[in-house]
Amino acid sequence: MRDQGFTLLEVLLATAVLGVVIAMLSLSLSATLRVVETIEKQEEVYSLAQTAMRRITEDLAAAVSTSNVPFTGRKNTLRERRADSLEFASQAHLVLNPEKQKPGVAFVRYYVQSDQDDERRWKLLRADTLILPGVNVTTESGSGEAMEPAFLLADNLRAVQFWYVDRAGQELDSWQEVQGSGEGEGEKAEALPAAVHCTLDFWIDADREVSQTFSTRVLILAEAKNDR
Repeated sequence: MRDQGFTLLEVLLATAVLGVVIAMLSLSLSATLRVVETIEKQEEVYSLAQTAMRRITEDLAAAVSTSNVPFTGRKNTLRERRADSLEFASQAHLVLNPEKQKPGVAFVRYYVQSDQDDERRWKLLRADTLILPGVNVTTESGSGEAMEPAFLLADNLRAVQFWYVDRAGQELDSWQEVQGSGEGEGEKAEALPAAVHCTLDFWIDADREVSQTFSTRVLILAEAKNDR
């Protein structure tokens, strides 16, 4: 009677087949997990972008021309990527505490800072300081009080870019209410641009250099003036 069992060759062949199957399952599972992680990051980025764009749109749509707060958009570069800044007066002042804060026209600033934990990732900060009579808010108040601190509007950014369209339809990469001769600055009769195009580029995976870009264009319909 023949003994029942497996030869060494059969055992090795079965082990090899099992290893191939496990490897294929592992690769499939890893790919699935990466897809899930990417989708979760994209959802988070979409939420951040929606919040930031809504705030920027409301601020710019309510922009006004004042004698002491010129509309100023600067083209900045950080690590060979755009990190633009923007300063202007706006009627979209945020009143978070009605008992201590008052509505009115505010000096709004947008600027970029590097993340201390990862310099590839940037933060977009927004500052909102109420404009008071006789106070130069572009530096600090006459009473010695500093400007309102900035708060984080969006993080995990790869680039921040603003473009400006004048009343003649010309697109510029910077804007100075006072005439200038620098790059991207032309002679402007108007204090405010006709429109501002904003682009935010968020990291999805900085290690693999995967990012997602969001853009919006905000119309500034009138040359509103406020000399408070």
